[in-house]
Amino acid sequence: MVSCATFSPFSAARKIQKQFIFGAGLFIAISVIMMYNSVWPALKAFAPLERHKSMKKTLKTILIVLAAALLVCLGAIAIFYLRVNDPGNVFADAPVTREPVTVAPEATVTQTPPAAPPEASAAPVEPTPEPTATPISEAELEGMADLSFMNNRVNILVMGIDRSVERAESNSFRSDTIILVTVNFKTGDVDMITFPRDSYVKLYGKDGLLIDELDPFNKINEAFSRGGMMKHGGYQSEMNTVSRLIGGIPVSYYVSFDMNAVKEIVDAMGGVDYEVDIDVYMNGRELHPGLQHLDGQAVLDYCRQRKGSSDTARADRQQRMLMAIFEQMKSTGQIANMPKIYKAVSDCIDTDLSFEQICSLSLIAVRMDSEQLNRHMVKGKFASLYQRDVWLVDAEKLKTLIKDVFNADVIIDPEVDGEAILANAALNNAAIQNELYTAANLYNEAKSFVQSYGSYISSGTKSRLSSLRGELKTAIRRECKPYLDIYSAQMNELLDLAYAEAGLTRTNVSVPDYSYQTPSGGGLFSGGMMGFDGEAED
Repeated sequence: MVSCATFSPFSAARKIQKQFIFGAGLFIAISVIMMYNSVWPALKAFAPLERHKSMKKTLKTILIVLAAALLVCLGAIAIFYLRVNDPGNVFADAPVTREPVTVAPEATVTQTPPAAPPEASAAPVEPTPEPTATPISEAELEGMADLSFMNNRVNILVMGIDRSVERAESNSFRSDTIILVTVNFKTGDVDMITFPRDSYVKLYGKDGLLIDELDPFNKINEAFSRGGMMKHGGYQSEMNTVSRLIGGIPVSYYVSFDMNAVKEIVDAMGGVDYEVDIDVYMNGRELHPGLQHLDGQAVLDYCRQRKGSSDTARADRQQRMLMAIFEQMKSTGQIANMPKIYKAVSDCIDTDLSFEQICSLSLIAVRMDSEQLNRHMVKGKFASLYQRDVWLVDAEKLKTLIKDVFNADVIIDPEVDGEAILANAALNNAAIQNELYTAANLYNEAKSFVQSYGSYISSGTKSRLSSLRGELKTAIRRECKPYLDIYSAQMNELLDLAYAEAGLTRTNVSVPDYSYQTPSGGGLFSGGMMGFDGEAED
C-alpha cells in the first residue's frame, strides 16, 4: 500500500519559506549591528560633543527602519518565488493532505474513448427545458392549503388575455380564451366549460348591470375590455357576463394569464408530449402533424393557430392541450408543484385567489384521477350578423349542459338564444328602414362637406364631424335604432353649424344622395351591407 498522507508539497513549501525568512532576518540583524559599529565612530569624530547623544539616537532609528524594510522586501520576494515555482499555492482551497490510496498491481486501467464530434451538417440541438424540482408531498401541500376553501363547489373563470406591447400602448386587451372551471370538492370532479370568444350575448358590467342598455349585445370577450379591463373592473365584468349567461350561477374567482405565462409554465414542467393534428405556421415557426415533444413556444403557437380553422376548433385544441398537460403532470408527480410554478410565473398571472387557495386546488388535482377532468363547449352555430362573424348560443343546449355539470335547473334568458337573435334582427331591420336611410344620407353628407369645404371651418368642428361620423357609422352597421336617432339628431345640428362657419346655406348646397344596397332576395335596406368598413376616415 502506498500512502500519500505523510507528504505534501504545499507544507514543504511553507517550511522552506519560514526558514528563508528566519535566515534573512538574522542576516539583516547582524548587518545592522556591524553598520552601527562602523558608522558611529566616524560620525562621533566629526560632530560636536553636545550633539553626540541626539545623533546616536537618530542613527539607531534609521538603521532599525531600514532593517524592517529590507526584511519585508525579502519576504515578499520569497513568497513570489515559491508561488511561481508551485502554482498550487495560489488556490486557497487546495488540499493539504490526501486520503490513502490503495494501488492494486493486477488492476488494469481502461479509458472510454471520447464521443465523436457531431457532423458539421448536423442542426444545432435546442436545450431541453428542465422540469421543476422534486414534487411537494401531499402532506406538505395539505399543510399549505386553505382547507375551509375546499367545501362544496367553487367556480373560477380562466381567461387568456392577448396582452402584447402593441396592445399595451393602445390599452385594448381582449379575453381571447374564456373557460369556466368548476371544482366539486365533494366528488373531486373538475369540469371545464369553454365559451367561444365570438359568442353573441348580453354584456354586464362590474356592477351587475348592462354595460350598454341601448345596445346590450356584443361578443362575450368584449365584456373585459368594455367593462374596464384589468384595473377598472374588466375581470368582474367578464365574470358577471358569464354568470348571467348561465342562469345566474355565481362565478366567484378569476385567473388571467398572458401568452408568456403559457410558455413559462410548459417550460417549467419540461415540455409536453402531444399528438399535433394540424399544420401550424406562426411568425416563421412551423409545426406539422405527428407525436412530438413541444416546448412552451410550440404549445403557444398550436393553441393560437386560427387560420384554416374556426374559433371553436381552436377552443377545442386548447382544451385538448390542457388535458395533455394535466395528464403529463399527473404522471410525473409535478402536479403537486403547481404552487411553485405559480410563484415562478406570477408576473404573467392576475388572480384574486390567495396562495393558500391555489394550494387547495393543487391538492384536489393531486388526489383526483384524470378521468375526473371533463371538458365541455357551449353549443351553438356561426352566423354573420352586422358585418361580424358571431357564435349564436343554443339556449336549450346550454340549459342541458348546466343541468349535467351543476345539477341545477336554471332559466336562460330567452333573448340570448341564437334563433331569437336572428328573428329579432330581421324584425328590427324592417322597423327602422327610415332611420337607416336618414342616417346613411347624413353620414355621406358630412363626408362630402368635409372634402369640399373642410378648409373653411375650424379644426374643432372638423374633428367633431369626423368623430360623429364614426359613431353614426357604428350605429348604422349595428342597426341600433336608439343610437341612430341620437347620432342623426346630433349630426344634423353639427352640419348646420359647419355650414354657417363656412358661410354657406345648407339648403343651397348639393350633396349626392346615397344609393343604398338591399339584401339579396329582399327589398329592405341593411345597415350591415353598406360597406363602410372599407372607407377611409378623415
